[in-house]
Amino acid sequence: MEHDVDVEGLSIELPSRWSDSIRVDKNTARQLLFPPRKARLVNENESVWAVAEDQRWPVVKGSAPEFVHLVREKERFAWGGPAAAHAPAEAWASLEGAFRLPGLDAQSPRGLRAPQTGALLAVFAHWTTGSHHPATVVMPTGTGKTDTMVAIYAAARPERLLVLVPSDVLRSQTAGKFETLGILPELGIVTGPFKRPVVGRVEHRFESDDSARSFAQTCNVVVTTPAALSGFPEDVRTAFLAEFSHLFIDEAHHVAARTWSEIRDAFEGRPVVQFTATPFRTDGRPLGGRVVYAFPLREAQAQGYFAGIDYISVLSFDDPDRDIAERALSCLHTDLDNGHDHLLMARTSSINRANELLSLYEELAPELSPMVIHSKLSGRKAKAALDALDRRESRVIICVGMLGGGFDLPQLKVAALHDTHKSLGITLQFIGRFARVSSTTVGNATVVASRSDAPFDEHLRQLYAEDADWNLIVRDLSQRAVGEQEDVSDFEAAFGSGPEEVSIKSVLPKMSAVVYRTGCQDWTPTNVYQVFPEENLLTYPIAVNRRDRVLWFVTEEQSPVQWGLLPAVEEVIHHLYVMYWDDVHDLLYIKPRLFSR
Repeated sequence: MEHDVDVEGLSIELPSRWSDSIRVDKNTARQLLFPPRKARLVNENESVWAVAEDQRWPVVKGSAPEFVHLVREKERFAWGGPAAAHAPAEAWASLEGAFRLPGLDAQSPRGLRAPQTGALLAVFAHWTTGSHHPATVVMPTGTGKTDTMVAIYAAARPERLLVLVPSDVLRSQTAGKFETLGILPELGIVTGPFKRPVVGRVEHRFESDDSARSFAQTCNVVVTTPAALSGFPEDVRTAFLAEFSHLFIDEAHHVAARTWSEIRDAFEGRPVVQFTATPFRTDGRPLGGRVVYAFPLREAQAQGYFAGIDYISVLSFDDPDRDIAERALSCLHTDLDNGHDHLLMARTSSINRANELLSLYEELAPELSPMVIHSKLSGRKAKAALDALDRRESRVIICVGMLGGGFDLPQLKVAALHDTHKSLGITLQFIGRFARVSSTTVGNATVVASRSDAPFDEHLRQLYAEDADWNLIVRDLSQRAVGEQEDVSDFEAAFGSGPEEVSIKSVLPKMSAVVYRTGCQDWTPTNVYQVFPEENLLTYPIAVNRRDRVLWFVTEEQSPVQWGLLPAVEEVIHHLYVMYWDDVHDLLYIKPRLFSR
Protein backbone atom coordinates (compact mmCIF):
# COMPACT_ATOMS: atom_id res chain seq x y z
CA MET A 1 0.00 0.00 0.00
CA GLU A 2 1.03 3.58 -0.67
CA HIS A 3 2.51 5.75 2.07
CA ASP A 4 2.80 9.51 1.66
CA VAL A 5 3.18 11.80 4.66
CA ASP A 6 1.97 14.76 2.58
CA VAL A 7 -1.52 13.45 1.92
CA GLU A 8 -2.80 13.48 5.50
CA GLY A 9 -6.22 15.17 5.58
CA LEU A 10 -6.26 15.86 1.84
CA SER A 11 -9.82 16.11 0.45
CA ILE A 12 -10.44 14.17 -2.77
CA GLU A 13 -13.34 13.36 -5.12
CA LEU A 14 -14.04 9.65 -5.50
CA PRO A 15 -15.55 8.54 -8.84
CA SER A 16 -18.62 6.34 -9.17
CA ARG A 17 -17.97 2.67 -8.52
CA TRP A 18 -19.97 0.46 -10.90
CA SER A 19 -20.30 -3.28 -10.78
CA ASP A 20 -19.08 -5.46 -13.59
CA SER A 21 -21.71 -5.65 -16.32
CA ILE A 22 -23.98 -8.67 -16.41
CA ARG A 23 -24.52 -9.69 -20.05
CA VAL A 24 -27.09 -12.08 -21.43
CA ASP A 25 -27.66 -12.18 -25.21
CA LYS A 26 -26.28 -8.62 -25.57
CA ASN A 27 -28.59 -7.25 -22.87
CA THR A 28 -26.82 -5.68 -19.91
CA ALA A 29 -27.42 -5.07 -16.21
CA ARG A 30 -25.30 -3.30 -13.62
CA GLN A 31 -25.36 -1.84 -10.13
CA LEU A 32 -24.00 1.40 -8.72
CA LEU A 33 -21.89 0.12 -5.83
CA PHE A 34 -20.72 3.56 -4.62
CA PRO A 35 -21.93 6.93 -5.91
CA PRO A 36 -19.40 9.74 -6.41
CA ARG A 37 -18.50 11.30 -3.08
CA LYS A 38 -15.97 13.34 -1.20
CA ALA A 39 -13.35 11.58 0.91
CA ARG A 40 -10.24 12.50 2.83
CA LEU A 41 -6.90 10.76 2.83
CA VAL A 42 -5.33 9.59 6.09
CA ASN A 43 -2.03 7.92 6.94
CA GLU A 44 -2.33 4.88 9.14
CA ASN A 45 0.24 2.18 9.86
CA GLU A 46 2.40 3.30 6.95
CA SER A 47 -0.58 3.02 4.58
CA VAL A 48 -2.86 5.56 2.94
CA TRP A 49 -6.62 5.20 3.26
CA ALA A 50 -9.51 7.06 1.68
CA VAL A 51 -12.19 7.67 4.31
CA ALA A 52 -15.77 8.70 3.48
CA GLU A 53 -18.45 8.70 6.16
CA ASP A 54 -18.31 5.24 7.74
CA GLN A 55 -16.41 3.54 4.89
CA ARG A 56 -12.71 3.34 4.07
CA TRP A 57 -10.60 1.93 1.25
CA PRO A 58 -6.85 1.44 0.89
CA VAL A 59 -4.97 3.49 -1.69
CA VAL A 60 -2.37 1.48 -3.62
CA LYS A 61 0.12 2.09 -6.39
CA GLY A 62 -0.54 -1.03 -8.42
CA SER A 63 -3.38 -3.40 -9.08
CA ALA A 64 -4.59 -5.55 -6.19
CA PRO A 65 -7.42 -7.67 -7.58
CA GLU A 66 -8.10 -9.54 -4.35
CA PHE A 67 -9.76 -6.61 -2.53
CA VAL A 68 -11.54 -3.33 -3.27
CA HIS A 69 -9.08 -0.46 -3.40
CA LEU A 70 -8.24 2.88 -4.97
CA VAL A 71 -5.38 3.45 -7.39
CA ARG A 72 -3.80 6.91 -7.34
CA GLU A 73 -2.90 8.28 -10.77
CA LYS A 74 -1.30 11.67 -10.08
CA GLU A 75 -4.20 13.79 -8.76
CA ARG A 76 -6.93 11.36 -9.84
CA PHE A 77 -8.16 8.15 -8.28
CA ALA A 78 -9.62 5.04 -9.90
CA TRP A 79 -11.31 2.00 -8.39
CA GLY A 80 -9.72 -1.42 -8.50
CA GLY A 81 -10.46 -4.91 -7.26
CA PRO A 82 -13.57 -7.10 -7.46
CA ALA A 83 -16.76 -5.37 -8.60
CA ALA A 84 -19.48 -8.01 -8.64
CA ALA A 85 -23.07 -6.83 -8.35
CA HIS A 86 -24.90 -7.79 -5.18
CA ALA A 87 -27.57 -10.45 -5.32
CA PRO A 88 -30.96 -8.84 -6.09
CA ALA A 89 -32.39 -10.25 -2.85
CA GLU A 90 -29.63 -8.51 -0.89
CA ALA A 91 -30.30 -5.14 -2.57
CA TRP A 92 -34.06 -5.61 -2.02
CA ALA A 93 -33.63 -6.43 1.68
CA SER A 94 -31.33 -3.44 2.26
CA LEU A 95 -34.18 -1.01 1.45
CA GLU A 96 -36.33 -2.26 4.34
CA GLY A 97 -36.81 0.67 6.68
CA ALA A 98 -34.61 2.93 4.54
CA PHE A 99 -37.44 5.05 3.11
CA ARG A 100 -38.51 8.16 5.05
CA LEU A 101 -41.32 10.33 3.69
CA PRO A 102 -41.02 13.99 4.74
CA GLY A 103 -44.15 15.39 6.30
CA LEU A 104 -44.87 12.00 7.83
CA ASP A 105 -41.41 11.51 9.29
CA ALA A 106 -39.63 14.53 10.74
CA GLN A 107 -36.20 12.88 10.37
CA SER A 108 -35.93 13.93 6.72
CA PRO A 109 -35.07 17.62 6.36
CA ARG A 110 -36.29 17.98 2.78
CA GLY A 111 -38.83 16.20 0.72
CA LEU A 112 -40.47 15.31 -2.55
CA ARG A 113 -42.51 17.81 -4.51
CA ALA A 114 -46.20 18.02 -3.65
CA PRO A 115 -47.32 16.11 -6.78
CA GLN A 116 -44.73 13.40 -6.15
CA THR A 117 -45.85 12.89 -2.55
CA GLY A 118 -49.50 12.89 -3.60
CA ALA A 119 -48.93 10.33 -6.33
CA LEU A 120 -46.93 8.01 -4.05
CA LEU A 121 -49.60 8.05 -1.33
CA ALA A 122 -52.41 7.61 -3.86
CA VAL A 123 -50.78 4.52 -5.38
CA PHE A 124 -50.28 2.98 -1.95
CA ALA A 125 -53.90 3.76 -1.05
CA HIS A 126 -55.07 2.06 -4.25
CA TRP A 127 -53.02 -1.04 -3.50
CA THR A 128 -54.55 -1.36 -0.03
CA THR A 129 -57.99 -1.92 -1.62
CA GLY A 130 -56.90 -5.18 -3.23
CA SER A 131 -57.99 -3.86 -6.62
CA HIS A 132 -56.40 -5.51 -9.65
CA HIS A 133 -57.21 -2.56 -11.91
CA PRO A 134 -54.19 -0.62 -13.18
CA ALA A 135 -53.62 2.59 -11.23
CA THR A 136 -53.29 5.67 -13.43
CA VAL A 137 -51.23 8.64 -12.22
CA VAL A 138 -51.64 11.92 -14.12
CA MET A 139 -48.77 14.39 -13.60
CA PRO A 140 -48.11 17.35 -15.91
CA THR A 141 -44.79 17.33 -17.71
CA GLY A 142 -42.04 18.74 -15.49
CA THR A 143 -43.48 17.69 -12.14
CA GLY A 144 -41.14 14.71 -11.81
CA LYS A 145 -42.82 11.49 -12.98
CA THR A 146 -39.60 9.47 -13.15
CA ASP A 147 -38.49 10.36 -9.63
CA THR A 148 -42.02 9.48 -8.49
CA MET A 149 -41.60 6.01 -10.01
CA VAL A 150 -38.28 5.63 -8.21
CA ALA A 151 -39.86 6.77 -4.92
CA ILE A 152 -42.69 4.24 -5.25
CA TYR A 153 -40.14 1.53 -5.97
CA ALA A 154 -38.00 2.42 -2.94
CA ALA A 155 -41.02 2.66 -0.63
CA ALA A 156 -42.90 -0.42 -1.87
CA ARG A 157 -39.84 -2.64 -2.51
CA PRO A 158 -41.46 -4.75 -5.23
CA GLU A 159 -39.83 -8.12 -5.63
CA ARG A 160 -38.96 -7.39 -9.26
CA LEU A 161 -40.10 -4.40 -11.33
CA LEU A 162 -40.51 -4.04 -15.09
CA VAL A 163 -40.58 -0.46 -16.41
CA LEU A 164 -41.97 0.10 -19.89
CA VAL A 165 -40.94 3.25 -21.78
CA PRO A 166 -41.57 4.33 -25.39
CA SER A 167 -38.06 5.05 -26.70
CA ASP A 168 -34.40 4.11 -26.52
CA VAL A 169 -33.50 7.56 -25.19
CA LEU A 170 -36.05 7.29 -22.39
CA ARG A 171 -34.87 3.75 -21.57
CA SER A 172 -31.39 5.12 -20.91
CA GLN A 173 -32.66 8.10 -18.88
CA THR A 174 -35.04 6.00 -16.79
CA ALA A 175 -32.54 3.23 -16.12
CA GLY A 176 -30.06 5.88 -14.98
CA LYS A 177 -32.58 7.23 -12.46
CA PHE A 178 -33.24 3.79 -10.97
CA GLU A 179 -29.52 2.98 -10.83
CA THR A 180 -28.83 6.01 -8.63
CA LEU A 181 -32.28 6.12 -6.92
CA GLY A 182 -32.58 9.61 -8.36
CA ILE A 183 -33.02 12.45 -5.88
CA LEU A 184 -33.93 10.22 -2.92
CA PRO A 185 -30.48 9.83 -1.28
CA GLU A 186 -29.66 13.52 -1.79
CA LEU A 187 -32.90 14.59 -0.08
CA GLY A 188 -32.43 12.16 2.79
CA ILE A 189 -35.55 10.22 1.79
CA VAL A 190 -33.57 6.98 1.47
CA THR A 191 -31.05 6.68 4.28
CA GLY A 192 -28.84 4.14 6.01
CA PRO A 193 -26.63 1.38 4.64
CA PHE A 194 -28.90 0.61 1.67
CA LYS A 195 -27.78 -0.86 -1.63
CA ARG A 196 -28.95 0.49 -4.95
CA PRO A 197 -30.88 -1.84 -7.25
CA VAL A 198 -29.40 -3.99 -9.97
CA VAL A 199 -30.89 -2.43 -13.10
CA GLY A 200 -31.15 -4.18 -16.45
CA ARG A 201 -31.70 -2.70 -19.89
CA VAL A 202 -33.34 -4.94 -22.48
CA GLU A 203 -32.55 -3.89 -26.04
CA HIS A 204 -32.20 -7.22 -27.82
CA ARG A 205 -34.14 -10.47 -28.02
CA PHE A 206 -33.23 -13.41 -25.83
CA GLU A 207 -32.37 -16.65 -27.55
CA SER A 208 -34.32 -18.86 -25.15
CA ASP A 209 -36.77 -18.70 -22.26
CA ASP A 210 -33.99 -19.86 -19.95
CA SER A 211 -31.78 -16.91 -20.86
CA ALA A 212 -34.74 -14.51 -20.50
CA ARG A 213 -35.54 -15.86 -17.04
CA SER A 214 -31.88 -15.86 -16.04
CA PHE A 215 -31.45 -12.20 -16.96
CA ALA A 216 -34.62 -11.11 -15.15
CA GLN A 217 -33.59 -13.01 -12.02
CA THR A 218 -30.27 -11.13 -11.82
CA CYS A 219 -32.10 -7.76 -11.63
CA ASN A 220 -34.25 -5.77 -9.24
CA VAL A 221 -35.48 -3.48 -12.02
CA VAL A 222 -35.56 -3.93 -15.80
CA VAL A 223 -36.26 -1.05 -18.19
CA THR A 224 -37.28 -1.80 -21.77
CA THR A 225 -39.46 -0.73 -24.68
CA PRO A 226 -42.42 -2.51 -26.31
CA ALA A 227 -40.43 -2.54 -29.54
CA ALA A 228 -37.69 -4.59 -27.87
CA LEU A 229 -40.16 -7.07 -26.37
CA SER A 230 -42.11 -7.43 -29.62
CA GLY A 231 -39.09 -9.15 -31.17
CA PHE A 232 -39.22 -11.99 -28.63
CA PRO A 233 -40.68 -15.36 -29.57
CA GLU A 234 -44.03 -15.75 -27.80
CA ASP A 235 -42.84 -18.41 -25.34
CA VAL A 236 -39.73 -16.39 -24.46
CA ARG A 237 -41.72 -13.22 -23.84
CA THR A 238 -44.22 -15.10 -21.68
CA ALA A 239 -41.41 -16.62 -19.59
CA PHE A 240 -39.70 -13.22 -19.26
CA LEU A 241 -42.82 -11.30 -18.17
CA ALA A 242 -43.72 -14.01 -15.65
CA GLU A 243 -40.60 -13.13 -13.64
CA PHE A 244 -41.87 -9.67 -12.62
CA SER A 245 -44.09 -8.81 -9.70
CA HIS A 246 -44.95 -5.23 -10.77
CA LEU A 247 -45.23 -3.20 -13.98
CA PHE A 248 -44.76 0.57 -14.35
CA ILE A 249 -45.76 2.13 -17.69
CA ASP A 250 -44.33 5.54 -18.55
CA GLU A 251 -45.98 7.75 -21.19
CA ALA A 252 -49.01 5.49 -20.82
CA HIS A 253 -51.04 7.18 -23.57
CA HIS A 254 -49.24 4.75 -25.90
CA VAL A 255 -51.26 1.77 -24.62
CA ALA A 256 -53.56 2.13 -27.64
CA ALA A 257 -50.84 0.28 -29.56
CA ARG A 258 -51.16 -3.51 -29.56
CA THR A 259 -47.51 -4.01 -28.50
CA TRP A 260 -48.21 -1.98 -25.35
CA SER A 261 -51.63 -3.37 -24.47
CA GLU A 262 -50.47 -6.99 -24.82
CA ILE A 263 -47.75 -6.42 -22.22
CA ARG A 264 -50.15 -4.73 -19.81
CA ASP A 265 -52.72 -7.49 -20.29
CA ALA A 266 -50.04 -10.08 -19.44
CA PHE A 267 -49.86 -8.52 -15.94
CA GLU A 268 -53.52 -9.27 -15.16
CA GLY A 269 -53.75 -9.79 -11.40
CA ARG A 270 -50.39 -8.11 -10.70
CA PRO A 271 -49.90 -4.45 -9.70
CA VAL A 272 -49.68 -2.09 -12.68
CA VAL A 273 -49.15 1.67 -12.45
CA GLN A 274 -49.57 3.90 -15.51
CA PHE A 275 -47.89 7.32 -15.55
CA THR A 276 -48.89 9.99 -18.03
CA ALA A 277 -49.32 13.71 -18.53
CA THR A 278 -52.36 13.08 -20.75
CA PRO A 279 -54.87 10.55 -19.35
CA PHE A 280 -56.19 9.25 -22.64
CA ARG A 281 -54.74 7.10 -25.34
CA THR A 282 -53.41 8.32 -28.68
CA ASP A 283 -56.67 7.07 -30.26
CA GLY A 284 -58.71 9.27 -27.89
CA ARG A 285 -60.12 6.46 -25.73
CA PRO A 286 -59.56 6.21 -21.95
CA LEU A 287 -56.38 4.51 -20.74
CA GLY A 288 -58.27 1.97 -18.67
CA GLY A 289 -57.66 1.32 -15.01
CA ARG A 290 -58.44 3.78 -12.23
CA VAL A 291 -57.27 7.38 -12.12
CA VAL A 292 -55.95 7.33 -8.57
CA TYR A 293 -54.20 10.70 -8.73
CA ALA A 294 -54.29 13.72 -11.04
CA PHE A 295 -52.23 16.81 -10.24
CA PRO A 296 -53.95 19.83 -11.83
CA LEU A 297 -52.03 21.83 -14.39
CA ARG A 298 -53.17 25.04 -12.68
CA GLU A 299 -51.29 23.91 -9.56
CA ALA A 300 -48.21 23.05 -11.63
CA GLN A 301 -48.32 26.58 -13.02
CA ALA A 302 -48.93 28.15 -9.61
CA GLN A 303 -46.11 26.18 -7.94
CA GLY A 304 -43.59 26.99 -10.66
CA TYR A 305 -43.27 23.55 -12.29
CA PHE A 306 -44.70 24.79 -15.59
CA ALA A 307 -43.12 27.76 -17.38
CA GLY A 308 -45.10 30.52 -19.05
CA ILE A 309 -45.92 30.12 -22.75
CA ASP A 310 -45.87 32.92 -25.31
CA TYR A 311 -47.86 32.15 -28.46
CA ILE A 312 -47.09 33.86 -31.77
CA SER A 313 -49.66 33.45 -34.53
CA VAL A 314 -48.35 33.77 -38.09
CA LEU A 315 -50.79 34.47 -40.91
CA SER A 316 -49.08 33.54 -44.16
CA PHE A 317 -50.41 32.15 -47.41
CA ASP A 318 -47.42 32.63 -49.76
CA ASP A 319 -44.65 30.83 -47.84
CA PRO A 320 -45.77 29.87 -44.31
CA ASP A 321 -42.71 27.68 -43.64
CA ARG A 322 -40.31 30.55 -44.25
CA ASP A 323 -42.37 33.00 -42.22
CA ILE A 324 -42.65 30.58 -39.28
CA ALA A 325 -38.93 29.78 -39.40
CA GLU A 326 -37.91 33.46 -39.56
CA ARG A 327 -40.17 34.39 -36.63
CA ALA A 328 -39.02 31.43 -34.51
CA LEU A 329 -35.34 32.12 -35.21
CA SER A 330 -35.85 35.76 -34.29
CA CYS A 331 -37.31 34.65 -30.94
CA LEU A 332 -34.39 32.29 -30.35
CA HIS A 333 -31.81 35.01 -31.07
CA THR A 334 -33.63 37.38 -28.70
CA ASP A 335 -33.63 34.73 -25.96
CA LEU A 336 -29.92 34.03 -26.46
CA ASP A 337 -29.12 37.75 -26.36
CA ASN A 338 -31.00 37.90 -23.03
CA GLY A 339 -28.75 35.20 -21.57
CA HIS A 340 -31.19 32.29 -21.90
CA ASP A 341 -29.72 28.89 -22.83
CA HIS A 342 -32.51 28.09 -25.28
CA LEU A 343 -32.87 25.65 -28.17
CA LEU A 344 -35.36 25.56 -31.06
CA MET A 345 -37.39 22.60 -32.25
CA ALA A 346 -39.07 22.74 -35.65
CA ARG A 347 -41.89 20.20 -35.76
CA THR A 348 -43.24 18.68 -38.96
CA SER A 349 -45.30 15.65 -39.95
CA SER A 350 -43.16 13.73 -42.45
CA ILE A 351 -39.55 12.87 -43.23
CA ASN A 352 -39.72 14.56 -46.62
CA ARG A 353 -40.96 17.76 -45.00
CA ALA A 354 -38.22 17.53 -42.37
CA ASN A 355 -35.52 17.35 -45.05
CA GLU A 356 -37.05 20.34 -46.87
CA LEU A 357 -37.10 22.33 -43.62
CA LEU A 358 -33.47 21.40 -42.91
CA SER A 359 -32.46 23.18 -46.12
CA LEU A 360 -34.56 26.19 -45.15
CA TYR A 361 -33.06 26.50 -41.66
CA GLU A 362 -29.53 25.97 -43.00
CA GLU A 363 -30.16 28.88 -45.34
CA LEU A 364 -31.60 31.13 -42.63
CA ALA A 365 -29.32 30.25 -39.70
CA PRO A 366 -26.17 28.35 -40.73
CA GLU A 367 -24.41 29.59 -37.57
CA LEU A 368 -26.85 27.54 -35.46
CA SER A 369 -25.94 24.28 -37.29
CA PRO A 370 -29.49 22.92 -37.75
CA MET A 371 -29.87 19.14 -37.40
CA VAL A 372 -32.66 16.75 -38.38
CA ILE A 373 -33.90 13.66 -36.53
CA HIS A 374 -36.57 11.10 -37.43
CA SER A 375 -37.38 7.41 -37.09
CA LYS A 376 -35.52 6.36 -40.27
CA LEU A 377 -32.26 7.89 -39.13
CA SER A 378 -29.64 5.41 -37.95
CA GLY A 379 -29.05 5.18 -34.22
CA ARG A 380 -25.54 6.58 -34.67
CA LYS A 381 -26.75 9.64 -36.59
CA ALA A 382 -29.65 10.25 -34.21
CA LYS A 383 -27.28 10.11 -31.23
CA ALA A 384 -24.88 12.48 -33.00
CA ALA A 385 -27.70 15.00 -33.52
CA LEU A 386 -28.79 14.85 -29.87
CA ASP A 387 -25.17 15.05 -28.68
CA ALA A 388 -24.71 18.17 -30.81
CA LEU A 389 -27.68 19.72 -29.01
CA ASP A 390 -26.26 18.75 -25.61
CA ARG A 391 -22.91 20.34 -26.45
CA ARG A 392 -24.66 23.37 -27.99
CA GLU A 393 -22.83 22.75 -31.26
CA SER A 394 -26.33 22.97 -32.67
CA ARG A 395 -29.28 24.97 -31.37
CA VAL A 396 -31.90 23.95 -33.93
CA ILE A 397 -33.41 20.47 -34.26
CA ILE A 398 -35.97 19.57 -36.91
CA CYS A 399 -38.01 16.52 -36.03
CA VAL A 400 -40.96 14.44 -37.14
CA GLY A 401 -43.26 14.29 -34.11
CA MET A 402 -41.50 15.39 -30.94
CA LEU A 403 -38.19 13.60 -30.24
CA GLY A 404 -39.82 10.58 -28.64
CA GLY A 405 -41.99 10.37 -25.53
CA GLY A 406 -40.45 11.65 -22.31
CA PHE A 407 -37.35 13.19 -23.87
CA ASP A 408 -35.91 15.45 -21.16
CA LEU A 409 -34.24 18.62 -22.41
CA PRO A 410 -35.65 21.68 -20.59
CA GLN A 411 -33.65 24.07 -22.78
CA LEU A 412 -36.04 23.33 -25.68
CA LYS A 413 -37.97 26.56 -25.34
CA VAL A 414 -38.81 27.72 -28.89
CA ALA A 415 -41.23 25.61 -30.92
CA ALA A 416 -41.79 26.24 -34.63
CA LEU A 417 -44.91 24.28 -35.58
CA HIS A 418 -44.75 23.85 -39.33
CA ASP A 419 -47.39 21.11 -39.02
CA THR A 420 -49.67 21.16 -35.97
CA HIS A 421 -50.87 18.11 -34.08
CA LYS A 422 -54.49 17.12 -34.65
CA SER A 423 -54.96 15.36 -31.29
CA LEU A 424 -55.61 17.19 -28.01
CA GLY A 425 -53.67 14.63 -25.96
CA ILE A 426 -50.54 14.78 -28.13
CA THR A 427 -50.79 18.59 -28.29
CA LEU A 428 -50.89 18.88 -24.49
CA GLN A 429 -47.91 16.54 -24.18
CA PHE A 430 -46.00 18.53 -26.79
CA ILE A 431 -46.71 21.80 -24.98
CA GLY A 432 -45.50 20.27 -21.73
CA ARG A 433 -42.20 19.43 -23.40
CA PHE A 434 -41.51 23.14 -23.88
CA ALA A 435 -42.92 24.30 -20.56
CA ARG A 436 -40.44 22.36 -18.40
CA VAL A 437 -38.76 24.45 -15.72
CA SER A 438 -35.04 24.00 -15.11
CA SER A 439 -32.32 26.49 -14.19
CA THR A 440 -32.22 30.26 -14.00
CA THR A 441 -30.76 30.30 -17.53
CA VAL A 442 -34.10 29.09 -18.92
CA GLY A 443 -36.99 31.48 -19.54
CA ASN A 444 -40.52 31.24 -20.88
CA ALA A 445 -41.44 29.01 -23.79
CA THR A 446 -42.43 30.42 -27.20
CA VAL A 447 -44.65 28.66 -29.74
CA VAL A 448 -44.83 29.90 -33.32
CA ALA A 449 -47.54 28.45 -35.55
CA SER A 450 -49.48 29.32 -38.69
CA ARG A 451 -53.01 30.54 -38.09
CA SER A 452 -53.99 29.18 -41.51
CA ASP A 453 -53.05 25.66 -40.33
CA ALA A 454 -55.51 25.69 -37.41
CA PRO A 455 -56.91 22.18 -36.78
CA PHE A 456 -60.58 21.31 -37.10
CA ASP A 457 -60.89 20.19 -33.45
CA GLU A 458 -62.77 22.97 -31.68
CA HIS A 459 -60.64 22.60 -28.52
CA LEU A 460 -57.43 23.00 -30.51
CA ARG A 461 -58.89 25.83 -32.56
CA GLN A 462 -58.97 27.86 -29.35
CA LEU A 463 -55.21 27.40 -29.01
CA TYR A 464 -54.37 28.53 -32.54
CA ALA A 465 -56.65 31.56 -32.60
CA GLU A 466 -55.11 35.02 -32.91
CA ASP A 467 -53.99 36.49 -29.55
CA ALA A 468 -54.78 33.23 -27.72
CA ASP A 469 -53.52 33.11 -24.12
CA TRP A 470 -51.98 29.64 -23.99
CA ASN A 471 -51.34 29.80 -20.26
CA LEU A 472 -55.08 29.95 -19.60
CA ILE A 473 -56.31 27.81 -22.50
CA VAL A 474 -53.82 24.97 -21.91
CA ARG A 475 -54.75 24.90 -18.22
CA ASP A 476 -58.48 24.74 -19.02
CA LEU A 477 -58.12 22.13 -21.77
CA SER A 478 -55.92 19.96 -19.57
CA GLN A 479 -58.29 20.20 -16.60
CA ARG A 480 -61.28 19.37 -18.81
CA ALA A 481 -59.52 16.36 -20.33
CA VAL A 482 -58.39 15.06 -16.94
CA GLY A 483 -61.84 15.66 -15.48
CA GLU A 484 -63.50 13.61 -18.22
CA GLN A 485 -61.18 10.67 -17.57
CA GLU A 486 -61.71 10.93 -13.81
CA ASP A 487 -65.49 10.84 -14.40
CA VAL A 488 -65.10 7.64 -16.44
CA SER A 489 -62.85 6.14 -13.78
CA ASP A 490 -65.28 7.07 -10.97
CA PHE A 491 -68.22 5.66 -12.93
CA GLU A 492 -66.45 2.32 -13.44
CA ALA A 493 -65.30 2.21 -9.82
CA ALA A 494 -68.88 2.74 -8.58
CA PHE A 495 -69.76 -0.75 -9.86
CA GLY A 496 -67.48 -2.26 -7.22
CA SER A 497 -65.46 -5.33 -8.07
CA GLY A 498 -67.75 -6.31 -10.97
CA PRO A 499 -68.11 -9.75 -12.55
CA GLU A 500 -64.94 -11.69 -13.27
CA GLU A 501 -66.25 -13.18 -16.52
CA VAL A 502 -66.56 -9.89 -18.41
CA SER A 503 -64.74 -6.62 -17.70
CA ILE A 504 -66.73 -3.40 -17.92
CA LYS A 505 -63.94 -2.01 -20.10
CA SER A 506 -64.78 -4.65 -22.71
CA VAL A 507 -68.47 -3.74 -22.88
CA LEU A 508 -69.40 -1.63 -25.93
CA PRO A 509 -73.22 -1.37 -26.01
CA LYS A 510 -75.08 0.01 -29.02
CA MET A 511 -76.46 3.49 -28.41
CA SER A 512 -80.12 2.45 -28.47
CA ALA A 513 -82.62 1.81 -25.71
CA VAL A 514 -86.28 1.18 -24.92
CA VAL A 515 -87.71 3.67 -22.39
CA TYR A 516 -90.41 2.82 -19.83
CA ARG A 517 -92.35 5.14 -17.53
CA THR A 518 -91.96 4.17 -13.86
CA GLY A 519 -93.98 5.00 -10.76
CA CYS A 520 -91.80 3.83 -7.91
CA GLN A 521 -89.93 5.74 -5.20
CA ASP A 522 -86.84 3.53 -5.28
CA TRP A 523 -85.35 0.76 -7.38
CA THR A 524 -84.43 -2.79 -6.51
CA PRO A 525 -81.74 -4.07 -8.91
CA THR A 526 -81.87 -7.60 -7.48
CA ASN A 527 -85.34 -8.03 -8.98
CA VAL A 528 -83.47 -8.83 -12.19
CA TYR A 529 -83.04 -12.33 -10.78
CA GLN A 530 -86.82 -12.84 -10.93
CA VAL A 531 -86.61 -12.54 -14.71
CA PHE A 532 -83.12 -13.95 -15.25
CA PRO A 533 -82.23 -16.63 -12.70
CA GLU A 534 -78.59 -17.25 -11.85
CA GLU A 535 -78.29 -20.25 -14.17
CA ASN A 536 -79.08 -18.00 -17.15
CA LEU A 537 -76.42 -15.41 -16.31
CA LEU A 538 -72.86 -15.42 -17.60
CA THR A 539 -72.04 -12.54 -15.23
CA TYR A 540 -73.11 -13.26 -11.68
CA PRO A 541 -73.71 -11.31 -9.59
CA ILE A 542 -74.99 -8.49 -11.79
CA ALA A 543 -72.88 -5.33 -11.86
CA VAL A 544 -74.68 -2.48 -10.09
CA ASN A 545 -73.74 1.18 -9.79
CA ARG A 546 -76.13 2.43 -7.10
CA ARG A 547 -74.75 5.95 -7.17
CA ASP A 548 -75.68 6.48 -10.83
CA ARG A 549 -78.55 3.90 -10.85
CA VAL A 550 -77.04 1.79 -13.65
CA LEU A 551 -76.74 -1.97 -13.92
CA TRP A 552 -75.56 -4.36 -16.59
CA PHE A 553 -75.28 -8.11 -17.07
CA VAL A 554 -74.74 -10.75 -19.76
CA THR A 555 -77.01 -13.74 -20.26
CA GLU A 556 -76.07 -17.08 -21.72
CA GLU A 557 -78.57 -19.17 -23.69
CA GLN A 558 -78.24 -22.62 -25.23
CA SER A 559 -80.45 -23.67 -28.11
CA PRO A 560 -80.44 -26.50 -30.70
CA VAL A 561 -78.62 -25.74 -33.94
CA GLN A 562 -80.96 -24.96 -36.80
CA TRP A 563 -78.92 -26.66 -39.48
CA GLY A 564 -79.29 -30.27 -38.32
CA LEU A 565 -80.80 -32.77 -35.88
CA LEU A 566 -77.90 -32.93 -33.46
CA PRO A 567 -79.09 -33.13 -29.85
CA ALA A 568 -75.51 -33.11 -28.54
CA VAL A 569 -74.64 -29.88 -30.35
CA GLU A 570 -76.01 -26.56 -29.15
CA GLU A 571 -75.56 -22.93 -30.05
CA VAL A 572 -74.46 -20.70 -27.19
CA ILE A 573 -75.67 -17.12 -27.48
CA HIS A 574 -74.75 -14.23 -25.18
CA HIS A 575 -76.85 -11.08 -24.76
CA LEU A 576 -75.88 -7.83 -23.07
CA TYR A 577 -78.44 -5.88 -21.01
CA VAL A 578 -77.87 -2.38 -19.66
CA MET A 579 -80.40 -0.53 -17.49
CA TYR A 580 -80.49 3.06 -16.25
CA TRP A 581 -83.18 4.49 -13.96
CA ASP A 582 -83.73 8.24 -14.17
CA ASP A 583 -85.43 8.86 -10.83
CA VAL A 584 -85.96 12.56 -11.56
CA HIS A 585 -88.13 11.95 -14.62
CA ASP A 586 -89.36 8.46 -13.60
CA LEU A 587 -87.92 6.81 -16.70
CA LEU A 588 -86.23 3.40 -17.04
CA TYR A 589 -83.88 2.96 -20.01
CA ILE A 590 -83.17 -0.62 -21.07
CA LYS A 591 -80.69 -1.67 -23.71
CA PRO A 592 -82.20 -5.10 -24.47
CA ARG A 593 -80.91 -8.14 -26.29
CA LEU A 594 -82.57 -6.91 -29.47
CA PHE A 595 -79.59 -4.63 -30.01
CA SER A 596 -76.78 -6.91 -28.85
CA ARG A 597 -74.58 -9.36 -30.67
